[in-house]
This record gives sequence, structure tokens and C-alpha cells, in this order.
Amino acid sequence: MSIPGANISSDRRNFFMSSAQLEALEKKEALEKDPLRQRIGSPIRAGGRILRFEMSGSSKAVLALGSHQAKVADLETKECKRSYVRHSGPVTSVAVMGEPYLLSGSRIALSAAWDKTVKVWAVDNPERVLAVLVGHSDFVKCVVAHPSLPLVYTGSADKTIMMWRLPDNAGDLCSDGDTSETPAEISPFKIIKGSHTGQIYTLCLDPAAETLYSAGSDASIRAWGALTGKAVEASAL
Repeated sequence: MSIPGANISSDRRNFFMSSAQLEALEKKEALEKDPLRQRIGSPIRAGGRILRFEMSGSSKAVLALGSHQAKVADLETKECKRSYVRHSGPVTSVAVMGEPYLLSGSRIALSAAWDKTVKVWAVDNPERVLAVLVGHSDFVKCVVAHPSLPLVYTGSADKTIMMWRLPDNAGDLCSDGDTSETPAEISPFKIIKGSHTGQIYTLCLDPAAETLYSAGSDASIRAWGALTGKAVEASAL
């Protein structure tokens, strides 16, 4: 027995959708199929919802995808590499280490996800995870890399900020000829907790990379020494 006025559909996207919502969906799909619109801005198809991206040089972009993947897009060929980094949850943020930190000429990227980890990998070889940053107890919402030092900062739904130190030399992330399928695990050297009362949504460094700023669901922005993790007093800002 059907309910009068109910939407009957085998398309899972339409479950629990009103007529107005269905109409909006149809309009959206029509726009997406418009040949002219598909060419505007020379789009690159990523195969998943892009939650964030970070430039790696002038011709590549590292993408965080809701489809549990981190990918590399070539901005010149307008294509994504077939190989990618896989997480067990949506990838919420990505970062790229500074230019001095290279592995066989490749920049080093980081991808943070709902699986509570941050994976470390080479932009030119995304199929191999070099290391995993392990320590958060809930979704990792953001990751930031220091521009000149092997330091990484993460913010999480567990209300903490963690600071991580990678090897001084990117080559030490792996050994020549090492075929191990298990990447090294790295623990944080500093955990900042008890200051934010809600999830950490975003982090950023000031232009001099001396101060780390954090913001989240508690509607506050807080400042920390980028090297020490100590709270920065207002008079020092």
C-alpha cells in the first residue's frame, strides 16, 4: 500500500526527499550535464568531492577527497594521477612540506582524515605511504606543514592540537631498497589540550612561521609558539 503523495524511487539519492528537493536535484544535474558549463574554467575531474586542496609547485595540486582518497592533479595535463593514497574515512585536509624537504626530487605531502591518522607520502609516488602520524582519538580535521622545518601541526575533533617532527632528512623516511609494506608510525612530540573546548577546525601559521593559530567550534582563535607549542600572550602578538 502506497502513501498518497509519497515519492517512490529506486534511486537511493532520492530517499526521504521532498518534491522541491527532487526538483532542485534535477536542475543541478541538468547544469552539470550542460556541455558549455562543463568547459568553464578548464575543470579537472577528481572522481570525488574535493574537500580541500594544496598546491605543490606551480603545476600540481594535492587533493583531499570525501571518497576516502588523497590524489595528485596535474594542472597542465588536466588529469589526476591514477595512483592515490587511501584512507578509511573522508580525507579532510592536505598539506605539502616546504621545498627544502624533498625525497628524490619530490615534494612530501600529508593527508589527514576521519580515520584519526595523517599519512605522509611523496607527491610523485602517492601509492606508497612513507609514514603515518598516530595519536589523535577522533577525526583529524586539519593539517599544516612548516614552510622550512620538518614540523607538522594537526587539529582534531578530539579538541587537541598536536605537533609532529619528521626526520631532518626526507630520505630517512624510507631506506633505499626497502620493500616493507608497513610504513613507520610517528608519535607527536607536543600535545596542546585543555584550551579549546570544541573541535579544532582549522590551523594556520603566520607569514614568519613563528606563531601557529587555531580556531574551532568554541568560536575562539588561539595563538601558540610554532616551535614550542606554548600559548602566546596577547601582548606578544
